[in-house]
Amino acid sequence: MVGLALRLVWLDDSLFGDELFLYVIVDEHSLGEVLSTVRDTEKTPPLGFVLAWLTGQAGGPELTRLPSFAASVATVPLVYLLGVRTLGRAAGVVAAAWFALSPYEIFYGTESRSYALVTAFVVLSTVSLLAALDRQRSRWWALYALAATGAIYSHYIAALILLPQAAWALWTHRDSVREQLLANGAVVLAFMPWFPSFLIQARHSADEAKRLAEITPVSLSNVGEAVGKALFGHPFVALRDLPGRLAIALLAALLVLALIAVAVGERRAGHRFKPKLSTRGALLVLLAVAPPLGIVLYSLRPDTSFLLARNLSGAVPYALVLFGWLLTTQRPRVSAALSVAAIALVGVGTVELLDSDNGRPNAEAAARFIDANAGPDTPVIETQLPFSGPPGRATRIYLEHRHRFVAYGASLWPRAAEAGSPVVMSYPSLPALDRLLRPRKRYVSRYRLVAEHTYPGFRAITVRKYAPRPR
Repeated sequence: MVGLALRLVWLDDSLFGDELFLYVIVDEHSLGEVLSTVRDTEKTPPLGFVLAWLTGQAGGPELTRLPSFAASVATVPLVYLLGVRTLGRAAGVVAAAWFALSPYEIFYGTESRSYALVTAFVVLSTVSLLAALDRQRSRWWALYALAATGAIYSHYIAALILLPQAAWALWTHRDSVREQLLANGAVVLAFMPWFPSFLIQARHSADEAKRLAEITPVSLSNVGEAVGKALFGHPFVALRDLPGRLAIALLAALLVLALIAVAVGERRAGHRFKPKLSTRGALLVLLAVAPPLGIVLYSLRPDTSFLLARNLSGAVPYALVLFGWLLTTQRPRVSAALSVAAIALVGVGTVELLDSDNGRPNAEAAARFIDANAGPDTPVIETQLPFSGPPGRATRIYLEHRHRFVAYGASLWPRAAEAGSPVVMSYPSLPALDRLLRPRKRYVSRYRLVAEHTYPGFRAITVRKYAPRPR
């Protein structure tokens, strides 16, 4: 219920970033057009787009987020069940609480892209696989195959979980090799209709990998930042700001102390207490480590990088169950104290997320400003640097009136002055842009600033209206 309530708070934020690509694809298009556009322009599988198209039919851009919202809320009990089937109920409770409060999970649980969706499906695949291995019943194998298929149709990062998971099961449970091969074979067969489209997408993903190589090349600091954001922070806010250096240091210290206590062992009632990581605990380690390791190794190629926190989404639940186990292997009172302290420190980031400066930029409010201050012939400048394409036109989907959008250039002010027209601007609140977008020196005396507002967020939006002075 806490996880549900927290995600409801941010569900109606303005669409932001890559969500705008998805919205443009699913808005006012047929399902067939959605599938062909995803194949030709996107780098991810179609399931998230199909579900967003279905929910978006009810109207309103934010409704495209409902699949991610439902998936993220459902993942909270799934993480608990993952703990129950691997390292125990206490580990599952702590991990589920951590997941429910995580700013990172709250953000992607209220975003229309498929990161929450793939996370839910990979965890469901693990839970159902473990149940199938225990009970050897057809319905669990069928659920495993469906969950794995859903995961790979949600995002290709699912392969970083599904492949090592399948290898672990074949190695440790050789008595059910036939059932495993049949279930995994069904997943492969289910993916084959999309495989030609996957090959098309793979060809044009190199451009993004090259761009990311310039922004986030492989380095110790970039790896640490990506992992830290996925576990403790927010994908678009620096760790030093959310949850903050002190909270991260204290949380890391708690985990290190718990790890030392597990490694050394303690004497309890005359016998040595040495909690051991089970075979299923080893599976969690494998699934927590394989995605970041695989992404780092792949990103060592020249002009290639996929080192972003969002690409680690599938690994997070497994790491959280391991953290829950570390925090709950001591005496009951000590375990309770460590767990409560850890969850409280995660909650620091949740509280920081409530700060409007850490929210998504309010494109809807900026659109209302434009509607109120720009007529049909008013030149409107909209830039959302460093974004281009749909993310650079975030306010347009919220406009109620038609406006004349123009590109900013040297000819803007002379043309506007000649026509005696006001000028309206919407742009990120950056000092460099603020200076650039002011009237040129020659036209400062011809224009005056008559309206201005800044809407907060981790990329705040400033909107302004310049009106011509009477000659």
